[in-house]
Amino acid sequence: MRSSLAQRLVIYLMFAGVAAALIIGFWPVHAAVDGNGSYSCGSGFVHSRHDWRVDSLFSKNARISDETSVGTPAQVCPAVVYDRRDLALLIGGTALVLGILLLALTAPSESRADRAVLASARLRKRGVG
Repeated sequence: MRSSLAQRLVIYLMFAGVAAALIIGFWPVHAAVDGNGSYSCGSGFVHSRHDWRVDSLFSKNARISDETSVGTPAQVCPAVVYDRRDLALLIGGTALVLGILLLALTAPSESRADRAVLASARLRKRGVG
């Protein structure tokens, strides 16, 4: 089955949307925590809450009284990481759902003339016409 230019364009845009979502979801996230201005929290899809808890114990001891407290990795990282993950899922899901809907809407309609020819051929085989 041949696809039209519009259908191919929709498929390309769907792939681009899913690829953008994967890049956003797997891109490493950094956040400012106590004792470290650029702590690596992991990514939206791959992260370790255990590491956040362990690093939080060391981070509590690294506070400097003159600095404003930003929080430990266990306090700061979940919001940053889950926001990134949710954005990636939103972009990927939207690209897929809209792509499937647009593919259905741009599907070529079936020719009624072809349908009529096939129906009359079937009737001739049966000996009706």
